[in-house]
Amino acid sequence: MSSLLERFNRPVVAILVITAVTGILRFWDLGHPSGFVFDEVYYAKAGCIFIGGSDQTCQIHSSDEHYWVEHKWDVGSWVHPPLGKWMTAMGIKAFGMNAFGWRFASALAGTLIATFVALIAYLLFGSVVWTYVAGLLVAVESLNHVQARVALLDVHLEFWIVLGFLFLVLDRRWIDRRTPQWVPEPEANDEPAEGGLELDAGQDVVVARRAARRVPSPIWRPWRFAAGVALGASVSVKWSGITAIGAAVVLSYIWETTRRTRGDVGRWRAFGRTILLETFGLVLAFALVPFAVYMVTWFPWFNHFGWSLKAWWENQTASWDYHRDLTEFALDSKTGTYTPTHPYYSKAWEWIPMLRPVSFYVKDLGPDIRQILSIGNPMVFWFTAWTIPYAAFAWWRKRDWHAGFVVVPFLMQWLPWMLVSRPQFFFYALPLTPFMILAAVYTLRDMSDATIVLHDPETDEYVESSRHPYRPIVWAYLILAVGLFAWFWPVLVGSRLSDTMWRARVWFRGWI
Repeated sequence: MSSLLERFNRPVVAILVITAVTGILRFWDLGHPSGFVFDEVYYAKAGCIFIGGSDQTCQIHSSDEHYWVEHKWDVGSWVHPPLGKWMTAMGIKAFGMNAFGWRFASALAGTLIATFVALIAYLLFGSVVWTYVAGLLVAVESLNHVQARVALLDVHLEFWIVLGFLFLVLDRRWIDRRTPQWVPEPEANDEPAEGGLELDAGQDVVVARRAARRVPSPIWRPWRFAAGVALGASVSVKWSGITAIGAAVVLSYIWETTRRTRGDVGRWRAFGRTILLETFGLVLAFALVPFAVYMVTWFPWFNHFGWSLKAWWENQTASWDYHRDLTEFALDSKTGTYTPTHPYYSKAWEWIPMLRPVSFYVKDLGPDIRQILSIGNPMVFWFTAWTIPYAAFAWWRKRDWHAGFVVVPFLMQWLPWMLVSRPQFFFYALPLTPFMILAAVYTLRDMSDATIVLHDPETDEYVESSRHPYRPIVWAYLILAVGLFAWFWPVLVGSRLSDTMWRARVWFRGWI
């Protein structure tokens, strides 16, 4: 038994197990339902068009669809960049214009997201146990599960964002290895080295300190540029990926300032040096590289319509106008009142409490019902109200960059939505979930490691207990996360339920 546990207590094994388990969950009966679910009617058809499918094969029937095919080489999804639709197209190319084919790329992306988050967790925490926990929480996160089983864009957006931040962590490790360690000032009362080599030792310290002051600032940082490519790909799926680029830039400036804060170089002086020495590299990695990636994803469009930058720019501005002018309410000519243009809109502040998840599919079977409800795992979403503030406190209190890595991308991807007037849906929260899960892992790890420290007033000594009083809470959290995923499974995959069992899962009126 101990030998088996030792085999599983390896990072590579942990990553493989997480990938396999998540893949089984995501691909299980992927072709059900067999027809289009929610906005698959746009993205699946667009993918089919991209690979040269006929109108019959791509199910282009209406006059509107024929118009968009002619003028946009797309259907109603022309208002989004092409990369996510090309990823969907690859599944259709491999498996045909059927439900499994148009969902294959989403399921693959959803599986690899768990792999990437587990890798990030190992790089952050250096523990196989918490690597398993992070991967497990992604595997049983309900919103990730639903989005990985439908041909929408958001899982592809999340895929590239997570990959980009994985590369960003690798960039930090890469530059840290090349940064000389700071040598502290020797104490005034330090004893000379044995053998009377005090002068030589002092000279060595001076030389080491001078070397440590010269913090390397290379322009070529391979993992940073890889992050730029991945985050540029996220913008090429949906424009909202630009918030992730902003988060990467902020983290980079913070990390580089910290790297230069040493000895008599204070924080503000270090920040000035960072602005001077790193800005050019950051512009290359997170502005020019993403722009180049974005343009490359449009090459097939240029090839189809002719290489006209003017026509391309008109297409970009038309997309912008569509998103800008999209309204939440419209005048009903019959009643003379303003009514919602969609029943499942939800504002950004409603995402964490899950006030209005989206119903993707409903089929009335008389006394029974089938539904796919795009909802999150309550243990991840509801506890984010605790785990993100805790991580933010730990970042401030302990100056722990691992906590900052979790907090900054979450806030910089979420808060801008508060300022957006465009109607929003709950599943727009999908790119937030990896950082919500990492915040949960960070909190659970601290709880698991916490002990009780007792103070003896007579001896004025502190004694640390060997007990870990919060570990039962950690276990309870994980058991509930898995249990709730299993409980909601039927409404995540469209299984047949009686009305009573369906209502036992749809807890609130806003979930209907």
